[in-house]
Amino acid sequence: MIIHADLHVHSKYSGNASDWYLQLAHSLDSYSEPEDIFVQALKSGQTYVTLTDHDQIEGALRLQERYPERVFSGVEFTVYFPEDHCKVHILVYGLNMQDYEELMRLRQDIYQFRGYLQQHQLTYSVAHALMALDRKLSRVHLEKLVLLFDVFEGINGSQLKIQNQTWVNYLHGLTPNRIDDLYHHYRIEPISMDPWRKGFTGGSDDHAGLFIGRTYTEAKAASITEYLEAIRNKRSTAGGEHSTFRDLSSSILKVGFETARRQPIRG
Repeated sequence: MIIHADLHVHSKYSGNASDWYLQLAHSLDSYSEPEDIFVQALKSGQTYVTLTDHDQIEGALRLQERYPERVFSGVEFTVYFPEDHCKVHILVYGLNMQDYEELMRLRQDIYQFRGYLQQHQLTYSVAHALMALDRKLSRVHLEKLVLLFDVFEGINGSQLKIQNQTWVNYLHGLTPNRIDDLYHHYRIEPISMDPWRKGFTGGSDDHAGLFIGRTYTEAKAASITEYLEAIRNKRSTAGGEHSTFRDLSSSILKVGFETARRQPIRG
């Protein structure tokens, strides 16, 4: 059975917006209700549903409690390289509250964070690796990510095709010799026995309730457990659409509108 799930969706539990232009309006990151996301995802043809709010698991666990056969937990963690505090986003799936609390504690150190994922065999995907969340992201960080992790977003639905494809092409070009060179340069133990072969996921990265299910992760499985295992073992593919400038504008306008209509009327 071929399974589809949009593995990157935000709800109202994601907290305050991170983009400076939305912060000026005191906007939330998303106003989407988890229940609405669930309905839209199923209407778009998704088999399973998850929420990946920023450093929050409450919405995902509440939805999972209501629909345990169709929903699995997810979080988009903000994780840091301890040497210079450069931040990246890592999506983690199928975690419980204990996992969440421990990963929140460990996220200040990406190496310890990776260690916990390995030890507990948690399913993950590095989100939009080429997106500079601060001015610190460099080639060095990307090369370290290649050693640290094996699963990456192949299509992030909020990114342009050239951004997604550039990173995927780089990962497809990895070889055992290249991994060996990186290991000897950084002395970071690769996460697997074949780290030149990467797995890919897809997710809409929807914040506005406009594109849920348009980008997804496909894998052969018969249950949530098998689906997450397939992703972890690099047997999934990214499908669906990339973003356009029009899509980005629509999302910003929708979130801005939702912010404005919730503001108290003055005068």
